[in-house]
Amino acid sequence: MPLSPIVGPQRIVVARGFLLWLEYSEQRSVNARISKEVSIKFWNAISWLASSYRPISLLPTIGKVLEKLMTQRLTYHLESTNSLNDRQHVFREGKSVDTAINELLRNIKTARRDGKHVLVLSIDIKGAFDNLQHRAILKTLDSSACPSNINRLFHSLLQNRKVTLLTPQGRATKEQKQGCPQGSCSGPALWNLVANEILNQVWPDNVHIQAFADDFVLVIKADTNKSLVKHTQSAITQFSSWCSENELVISTEITNYILFSKMVRSPKITWNGYKINRVKSFKYLGIHVDDRLNWLEHINKQGEKAIKMQQNLKRIAGGNWGISQIHRWTLYKTVIERMLAHGSSSWCLNPTFKMKRKLSSIQRPFLLHISGAYRTTLTAALQTILGIPPLHMQLQFEARFTSIYRLRIPLPPFITDTQPHDLEMKATGWSTSEHLKPNQISFEDGEAYIARKDIINIFTDGSKTEHGVGAAFCVLTNDIWAYQ
Repeated sequence: MPLSPIVGPQRIVVARGFLLWLEYSEQRSVNARISKEVSIKFWNAISWLASSYRPISLLPTIGKVLEKLMTQRLTYHLESTNSLNDRQHVFREGKSVDTAINELLRNIKTARRDGKHVLVLSIDIKGAFDNLQHRAILKTLDSSACPSNINRLFHSLLQNRKVTLLTPQGRATKEQKQGCPQGSCSGPALWNLVANEILNQVWPDNVHIQAFADDFVLVIKADTNKSLVKHTQSAITQFSSWCSENELVISTEITNYILFSKMVRSPKITWNGYKINRVKSFKYLGIHVDDRLNWLEHINKQGEKAIKMQQNLKRIAGGNWGISQIHRWTLYKTVIERMLAHGSSSWCLNPTFKMKRKLSSIQRPFLLHISGAYRTTLTAALQTILGIPPLHMQLQFEARFTSIYRLRIPLPPFITDTQPHDLEMKATGWSTSEHLKPNQISFEDGEAYIARKDIINIFTDGSKTEHGVGAAFCVLTNDIWAYQ
């Protein structure tokens, strides 16, 4: 017999009972801080290098429950007090890859429209989650005006933490003083808390900073090459100082910059004496951003991934054998198309002719494989037979929908008459449960409510006529029709 979920006041009782049980059981509190490490090797890495493995923490169930309760309360406090910076685009309600890419492109395009030279610096922090010091987390917690009960719980949770790893020589145990465990639900919230410190610092007007977890981007604009280098180096010094305070290390080999300018000479940018390389395009959150913003680089890269997927698909299905046509159609719609549609709101809102032609060439092999038709069959005929729209039209539709509904960006009237203010905005944050709200719908006789003068009475009626079922309502205030 399945168990019913715990809802409403019952959840509060369970949470309080759990914390009391944990408080009076020292041994259980100690066990909740011990995690087992399992190392998973990267598929293309060298087996004898320690950096080729990703450690995953298998936390005890009692520890997971405790962290979940604490993380929920911490997140509620940070969101309700508006403590987190809006330039952090991950692990937050209402934020996503689309909002991060849109904000980055908006800053670049605005600066270029004003005739500025724009430098975008992509910063890579070496093992950010693994090297985050516990003392940095606790220091940020102390300065965040977090409620004392939550603060004390996190202080207790981060003390005397241990990790165990099963080796050929036996079980090895070590004290853990840094890192958000991979697999911990509190890791993202604690990282956002520490990263919030650098986002809240005072930055010059010509410097924009944003983050997506540990992926930081700096957008610097200036009028001349000399001033661009000066402002960039100043921003690097400020960011480097924050990293030093929290004992985080920048990977200068992976950190690079892209220049949006017509200047021939590349600015010389250094980080602690190491030269930062200039690139023509860089990958940000799965989107290949090039220095011309024509998105052909991104489509070509995605096309290469699609070809590999199509070759793998051929291994499990041929022209007259393997999985059925409906399963091939489903794989295309749910895997291939979703991969190609990633971040489409940033690059496929108004596709050019070259983009349309390239997307059509990417889609065609899949249409042939799904239908089993001859290679000479027209692409338009395949799309019609299979009921699959042209790829550029599908991605453009999704890009426009995302722009209006999620990003709340108005589109020109020749594209659509629907504007963001015409659509209902998705509710975010915490709200009172429906059954706790004072205003309720009652199906009882309304005479008892009419006699009361301290409330507003709203009566509704749904009457069936020959034209259908109609709806009407009236509002009574002191026995007077206030609205109908």
